[in-house]
Amino acid sequence: MSEATFGTDGWRGVIARDFTLARLTQVTSAILRYLQDEHLAHRGLVIGYDRRFQSRAFAEEVADTAARYGLNVWLMQDFAPSPAVSWMVRHKNAGAGIVITASHNPPQYSGLKLKEYFGGSARPSTTEKIEYLLCQAALPHHGTSPGRIESIDGRSAYQAALRAFVNEDHIRAAACPIGLDVMHGATGDMLAAPLAELGFEVKLLHGGDNPGFGGINPNPIAAHLGELSHLVRTGAATLGLATDGDGDRLAAIDENGDFLGPQELFPLLLQHLLAQRGERGRIIKSTSTTRMIDRICARYNLPLTEVAVGFKHACQAILDDQVLMAGEESGAPGIPRHLPDRDGQLAALLLLESLGCSRRPLHELKRELQRQFGPLHYRQRNLPLPAVSPQALQRHLADLQPSSVAGLKVQATTRIDCVKWHLENEAWLLLRPSGTESLVRLYAEAPAGNTADALLDHGQEMVEGLERRLS
Repeated sequence: MSEATFGTDGWRGVIARDFTLARLTQVTSAILRYLQDEHLAHRGLVIGYDRRFQSRAFAEEVADTAARYGLNVWLMQDFAPSPAVSWMVRHKNAGAGIVITASHNPPQYSGLKLKEYFGGSARPSTTEKIEYLLCQAALPHHGTSPGRIESIDGRSAYQAALRAFVNEDHIRAAACPIGLDVMHGATGDMLAAPLAELGFEVKLLHGGDNPGFGGINPNPIAAHLGELSHLVRTGAATLGLATDGDGDRLAAIDENGDFLGPQELFPLLLQHLLAQRGERGRIIKSTSTTRMIDRICARYNLPLTEVAVGFKHACQAILDDQVLMAGEESGAPGIPRHLPDRDGQLAALLLLESLGCSRRPLHELKRELQRQFGPLHYRQRNLPLPAVSPQALQRHLADLQPSSVAGLKVQATTRIDCVKWHLENEAWLLLRPSGTESLVRLYAEAPAGNTADALLDHGQEMVEGLERRLS
């Protein structure tokens, strides 16, 4: 059984091997002790869950544990996306929120995400304290009396907040036959119902319960969205949208059937907020995110902060400053005026708002962005780590000091998250072990697609060479 540690976003493990009721109670107890130590326990705890195997039962175990130690608990009466729990934490002025979810991980996983009092992912300083308490087996202090457990509808108020944030007239102007793949995840019909009211003919895919997720990870990457892409390519839908297992990721299929992931959607949504909604503020991006964000910020003279991968790092920056938008390579961006957290549902509505506001199709907006700010081609690749620990590999990767990568001169090196080489011609390569899976993630970007591919190949050779030396 592995140790319970918090990765880029929460603690995750294989059900019955790592993620057990006993271990869940231990982690919950450490969180409760932290809330007591920080004088937050009296504000209560919001608990939500996704549609994975036994998620409801795990959430009830967390609720019972918290009530036993005197905390009042608001327990979602049905599954809900993670951002709905974040929103409810702020709505209830709670001390924290816990979501039972393993997000986009394979079906055999479950997990726990901690949302802090401000309605965002737990910051590194917070999870470090919780991990310390967990190692010390520090149980919370018993309350003078048991807390109450209140069942709440956590979906309706959140749904209303989403609709209040966007311009529904602009969304109506984009109405069309739309494919919506929720991948058997916690988004469920949360988007389908309002979109139907706004004039869309919604074709909902994978909306039913299926803890096996049809045999794939509930991660909206191109390889998993064949059915959605087919809907668009055959003319059954004009546009496709997809959310992940807990609703904090978004992907799209444009009118030509082409896939758009976070690297395309983050810049498009940012440009929409700036050019069409006239909003301004600091922008936060993870170190693995496209340089298109840098170019847009330079054009609009906006401050930009680069942080490590994991929205918990963005949350600290959000609390420190006036931030318009924060995003990373793996999820939907967060807009602090709505929530200091990633939100796939809001991103979907804002994307449709941008289409209605501009009266242009998605593929044209994507092409216009490249024309206006210059071409960039982003690539990402995952390599399994069968024989080497991620921690050992990370230490050695960070020590690499090449003078060039794939024939491009190294102009600077940053170690915000493992190692990233900034190369000539605005190209870059990042190598970092995953915080949630036994993988090394490789990222590259360049003005030419073949250059980005060559950078990934060179990076893979580096990683495999280190693996051979260390195994």
